[in-house]
Amino acid sequence: NLPSDAAVGTSVERQVKVYDADGASRSLTLTFSRSAGGWDVAGADANGATGNSTLTFANGAMTSGGAMTVGGISVDMSTVTGFAAMSTLTVGSQNGSEAGKLESFTLGGDGSLIGSFSNGSKQVLARVALARFTNPGGLEKSGSSTYVATANSGAAQLGAPGDAGLGTLTAGALEMSNVDLSQEFTNLIVAQRGFQANARIITTSDEVLQELTNLKH
Repeated sequence: NLPSDAAVGTSVERQVKVYDADGASRSLTLTFSRSAGGWDVAGADANGATGNSTLTFANGAMTSGGAMTVGGISVDMSTVTGFAAMSTLTVGSQNGSEAGKLESFTLGGDGSLIGSFSNGSKQVLARVALARFTNPGGLEKSGSSTYVATANSGAAQLGAPGDAGLGTLTAGALEMSNVDLSQEFTNLIVAQRGFQANARIITTSDEVLQELTNLKH
C-alpha cells in the first residue's frame, strides 16, 4: 500500500535483485514519488536502463499504471493499493533465478523426471512412457530383463502412466523379486538328479571299458 494522505514529494524506494535469461543478476531500483494526481514511478537497473509509470487510485483501488518495463524486466504493480495512513509497499515476488546446476532428480507418479537445481528451482526434464502390447506373451526375450517386440506381440502402444490399460509408477520403491522359489527349487532338484544320472553313466562306461581291457589280457 502507498499512503494516499502522504505529502506531495514524499518518496518511497524499493530494490529487488532481478535476473536475465542467462541467469546473470542485477539490481533494480523502484522509486515511488507522491504527486498531486497519484504516484510517479521511476525504475532504473544497474545496466542504466530506465522506465516510468504513473499510478492513480480511486477509493484505494488502482485505476491505471499497473505495469512498467525496465531493461526487459516487466514490473507488475497491479496489486498496489492506495489507502490512507499505511506505507506497506513491498516486493512480493520475482520469477527469475540465477543459473543453477542439477543436483538431484525425482520420479513423479505420472512419469515426470523432475530435476532439482542449486538455485532452488525445479523443472521437468523428461517423462517416462509405458507401453502395452496386443499379445504380451509374444514378446521375445533379449536378455537382462528386456524384451523385443515381434509380429506375434504386435507393435508397442505407448501411453502415460495411469492411462487405461497401463500401469503406474512408484518413486523410491524397490521391486521385489518375481522369481517363483518353489518352481526354481524344483528345477534345481531336477538338474541335480540329471547331473547325478549322467555321472553314473560315465562311471558305468568306465567300468565296462575296464572289463573289456581285462578280457583282452
